[in-house]
Amino acid sequence: MPQSVKELTKERQLILLCSRGVLKEEHIEEIKTIMDGNLDWKEILYQGITHRTLNIMYYHLKNLGLTDKVEEEVLKAMKTQSKVYAIRNKSYFEEIKVIFDKLNENGIRVAILKGNFLASKVYPSVETRTFNDLDFLIDVRDGDKIVKILEDLGYVQGEVNENGDIIPSTRKQKMLQQLASNELQECLKKTDNPFTPMFQVDLNFDVLWKGNCPCKIDTPELLERAIEVDIDGAKTLILDYEDFLIQLACHLYKEAALLHWISDLRDLKIYKFADILMFVEKFSDKINWDKLVSFSKRVGCESIVYYAFYYVNLMYGEVIPENVMKELEPENKDYLDEYGIENEKPSKWQFDFFTRMFETSRVLDVSEEMLSNTKRFWDTKKQST
Repeated sequence: MPQSVKELTKERQLILLCSRGVLKEEHIEEIKTIMDGNLDWKEILYQGITHRTLNIMYYHLKNLGLTDKVEEEVLKAMKTQSKVYAIRNKSYFEEIKVIFDKLNENGIRVAILKGNFLASKVYPSVETRTFNDLDFLIDVRDGDKIVKILEDLGYVQGEVNENGDIIPSTRKQKMLQQLASNELQECLKKTDNPFTPMFQVDLNFDVLWKGNCPCKIDTPELLERAIEVDIDGAKTLILDYEDFLIQLACHLYKEAALLHWISDLRDLKIYKFADILMFVEKFSDKINWDKLVSFSKRVGCESIVYYAFYYVNLMYGEVIPENVMKELEPENKDYLDEYGIENEKPSKWQFDFFTRMFETSRVLDVSEEMLSNTKRFWDTKKQST
């Protein structure tokens, strides 16, 4: 079982190297050495797609003049997907401006989360960070006003059926969604753009999760100190640098350890770790690590943040400073290999971290008994239509 990046196959080393935003000379030399050998390109293609790193790999290989070493059909897939996401992401940025113009008119503070900001300001090119929706953090007390603004813009609170039609949610569905998760029922709007046939807006009112979450972060406090940022002409807000990083870490941990994400094989995705890497590299001169540690301890999320930072360092070297890691480090680190945290007693993975990241068969280790609780909620939600 691989315990370090160097023990991985060449294909997987290449995937990790090319998931970086900034390539140092040593990384470039490693990439060139790997590309000189025989590679299993179907493995690279699959891992690049499932981990959402195919576009950034193409970006780097193109800039390094190495695309002639890529298998022809794989190269076509890289080119096509990169072009599609360039168009797709820009259409989302245009929609962000439409939405935030209305939010600003009404004096409502809403912060953009994760990929929407990262694609615009942190990743090396707009298409290199893929995303499928708009993620906003809202004060739940403003929820009705925000939904009304979105409805006036053509959105519907609902779900998409098998035919691709938007089915408005019932009042019961909306209540269940809000009671059992950290977000309101999503808002959807169809478009005429073949690359973005539907806009989806996720309205998060909490950066954590419902249930037995061990800590509490006050959303109004985060929104109060959010900072202004321009995204393609849109006057928006993002969480301040420390809060943004904490939110990325909490989101990563939630999806890595909750059964709902594991059962769908959406838990350990490289792009979530790369988000943290690139954010730290981009804003290293702005992040106040003392403030981050202090706030994490005050709200009780230091072990959650440590989880994300620990694995980012395992994948990419010393990204997070050693003194910060020591300040956040818990006495018992068994939880680093646990999952099913929403159950009364979590389970322990029988696989190492990199096997969990790259091998889809790991999900077979998750018992039906462990999945029963999470399945019960989604079945109830579907039956409430």
